[in-house]
Amino acid sequence: MEKHSAQVIVKVISILGYIGAVLGFIAGIVMLFGGTFIAGMMPLGANSAAGALVGALAVVMAIIIIAVSIFAFIVAMNLWKYVNWARIAMIVISALIVLESLITLPAGILGLIINGAILYFVAFNKDVVALFK
Repeated sequence: MEKHSAQVIVKVISILGYIGAVLGFIAGIVMLFGGTFIAGMMPLGANSAAGALVGALAVVMAIIIIAVSIFAFIVAMNLWKYVNWARIAMIVISALIVLESLITLPAGILGLIINGAILYFVAFNKDVVALFK
């Protein structure tokens, strides 16, 4: 593989990171506003505390999803610039997703294939690794 091909691979991985970060951010925003909607739909009376707990849990999960999405966007942005810490972060993220995909097989087969390829290129391909030095 030549240097130009390695650059294209890194750019594609970075674009996939951007797409994932934006979709995660949108999901977090929907969950943030949907949490109060879900809490409002819980039955009143003896279980009113359950509605508040579900709403609060949804808001906390939404904030975590938004924070992770912002981090993923920053990683994708720095991967585009060939910053080495972003490559290491992408290795960790892809390895975790590969493990998660293995647990959820056969439903996780697409994630396994995509993140397995990302993990291979970012961690083990000599031409891609050379771009980050």
